[in-house]
Parts: sequence; C-alpha cells; structure tokens
Amino acid sequence: MARYDIGDLSLTLEELKRQMNVDYDDDNDYISFLGGVAMSQIFHSTRRSVEELTQMGGGEYPRELRGAALQLAAHWYRVREAVSSSSQNPVPFGINFLVKPFVKLGDDD
Repeated sequence: MARYDIGDLSLTLEELKRQMNVDYDDDNDYISFLGGVAMSQIFHSTRRSVEELTQMGGGEYPRELRGAALQLAAHWYRVREAVSSSSQNPVPFGINFLVKPFVKLGDDD
C-alpha cells in the first residue's frame, strides 16, 4: 500500500486541536501524528486516488472525508487503547456515514 500524502490538503494542527477541544501545546506532536494516521485510514478506506476524490469534492478534497478524519483522530485521542472499560456504541451518522459515498465499490479500470 502506498504511503498517504495529500500535501497541502492535510489536516492542520489547529483544526485537530479545535475538534479535540485542546488548548495546550503539550500534545502537539501526538495530535499531529493522530491526524496523519486518521487521514491515511479514511483515504485508504475509499480505495480511490486523491485526484478522484478531489474531483468528487468539486475541485477540493471532500469536506466529509476531512470531517471523518477529524472525528477519528479525536476519538483516538480520547480512547488511547484498543479496548475501553466503558460500553461505547457508534454514533449514528458518524464516520461511516461520511465516508460511504466515496468508497469505490469495484474496479472501474
């Protein structure tokens, strides 16, 4: 799998911290790391190229996918382990709702 890189389209530290309600700088490196991993996972889950997604977004990377990546990074920031001690349920109209319209269903090549 190719490394994820959308250059200037990546989430900014300010966007991530706003989503996470973080107003201190101690975790900046970790927050940036989570943002990059979240964007990569959202991007790869669509099975599309950046060019395809940009075209689908009307000339820019789709806001829905950026929103999904923000949600995912914020979740990982709050829940730092693979399991939780509390019962958690997916929020309706959450990440999957935002990503599903962009997922490539088959090989159109």
